[in-house]
Amino acid sequence: MNKLLAFAGTAAFLAGASPLAAQFMQQPTPTIVGHRIRDTNADVEQSRVPTPPGPPHDRRPAPPSAGRPSPSDGASVDAIVAALYASVSHGEGGEPNWERMRAIFLPVGMLVPPKDPRSEIFTVLDVDGFEERVRKAIAAAKQKGDPTSFFEKEIARRTDCFGNVCQVFSTYESRRAPSDEKPFVRGINSIQLLNDGRRWWIASVIWDTERPDRPIPPQYLPNAPATIPQEYLKKN
Repeated sequence: MNKLLAFAGTAAFLAGASPLAAQFMQQPTPTIVGHRIRDTNADVEQSRVPTPPGPPHDRRPAPPSAGRPSPSDGASVDAIVAALYASVSHGEGGEPNWERMRAIFLPVGMLVPPKDPRSEIFTVLDVDGFEERVRKAIAAAKQKGDPTSFFEKEIARRTDCFGNVCQVFSTYESRRAPSDEKPFVRGINSIQLLNDGRRWWIASVIWDTERPDRPIPPQYLPNAPATIPQEYLKKN
């Protein structure tokens, strides 16, 4: 009888201790797969938790804003000159693309318009100053009821480069609409360009307009007449 009680007590003790003993049971030994250790416990745990799905393969990035400057604007001399003309052109009720213009000028880049005959000095502007000047001109034109649209394009170019420096003489025509048969003014932009080893930048733009006593020389007008159109000379 005593042996039976002792056996029963031992069985009861082992039954009560089984949860604790299970913690100290020998766990499966991780096996090496290739150069990684495979943990069988982790495999079991992973099978219990569903893996969240990844992003759909047909997701497309949002298209860039049409007004944002393109990184390709500084990729070449051709590209940055084209970006300059595109940034300054705008339709009625609009303004130049100031964000794009700032992206092609050096932070200390300059714009020097023709000298005011009433002044003894030139006006030298950065892009911020040029923006203020253009906005005032647009506001004044609106008050007078004059058109505010402005489209400028290059009609000829002469380029001289050495190393990372280029000087561009870019002859331009300005119209109120791209479809206008004749420009209301012509001139030459003298554009100074620098390359930092990655892209081109505009250091400065200096320009002057054509007048009766100062026609654009023939060498800056390839395939174009050397005389000034009388239609817009009367307005300038």
